[in-house]
Amino acid sequence: HVTVIDTGVNVKGGFKAAEYVTKAALCGFGEAKTIMAKYGSMHLPAVVAYTDLPAIIAISYYVWPEVMHPPHVKTDEYSAWVSGPGKALKQKPEKVYAKLDYKDEGSVAVLLVQPRGKQLPDESVAEKLANACGINPENLYLLVTPTNSIVGSVQVSARTMEDGFWRLTEYYGISYDRVEEIMTLTPIAPVSPKVFREPCPWADDMIRHGGVLHAWIYSKEGEDLQKMAEEMVIENNPKSFGKSFYQLAVIEKKYIGPEYDLVRLAEEGCGFVIAEACLYDTRVGRMYRAGRVHDNILEKLLSNPW
Repeated sequence: HVTVIDTGVNVKGGFKAAEYVTKAALCGFGEAKTIMAKYGSMHLPAVVAYTDLPAIIAISYYVWPEVMHPPHVKTDEYSAWVSGPGKALKQKPEKVYAKLDYKDEGSVAVLLVQPRGKQLPDESVAEKLANACGINPENLYLLVTPTNSIVGSVQVSARTMEDGFWRLTEYYGISYDRVEEIMTLTPIAPVSPKVFREPCPWADDMIRHGGVLHAWIYSKEGEDLQKMAEEMVIENNPKSFGKSFYQLAVIEKKYIGPEYDLVRLAEEGCGFVIAEACLYDTRVGRMYRAGRVHDNILEKLLSNPW
């Protein structure tokens, strides 16, 4: 039988569990720490996350939509965002692993399963995931982190590093090995049972209007890191700036669609945007910075998202 580790369905979970789950999502090559941070006149819980091997974000952190219906797809089947080190056994998605000189060989796998509701995967779902990894079910460990839980909220906020890394590499074409370090600071959204059903603050709101990214990059001659920093912050993307993620994704339907075209989302400024970006060029020893944390918008989204 598959081992299912419940971090927020039938148990409460908590901040320490969230730190462990985030570390597992980074294959042990990163850390996360929950803290309290000041945002304007507010003090909010926040998560500091970093990795000394940012390529691990592509290997493990990127979601694996082909293996299971994501939560926004209407289906009677179990749906969740799936990510984690287990993807490396099958080298999925292929377009990512085509850029990596890496193959994981083993008989044990760990996956993160992030359902929107409070439901654990049943045995058939677990076996499907084990088969997708190419291992026996008894060798699969599933960390279930519902969006509507402390652990879910924290580990999603830590994904500011995923949004920044994706834009730098998949969108701007910087090779994985030239992104040398990443560190982020992001406020944590409150737990809400109404995510995706009614207006409420989401972890995505925290990333987009409160997420701060620091990335150390070995540049190539001619790369414009200042332009990249400016394009990836939300204040320079009017289709997103000041809007709740509920407004953008559910009401305007500008983020999640059947085709889920990630490049289009980045081009339009609807996806892969953060509040503040600091890019350090390790070739010339210079910082390029854009954006800021929008504490006034965070306060509105947290207290009156309608």
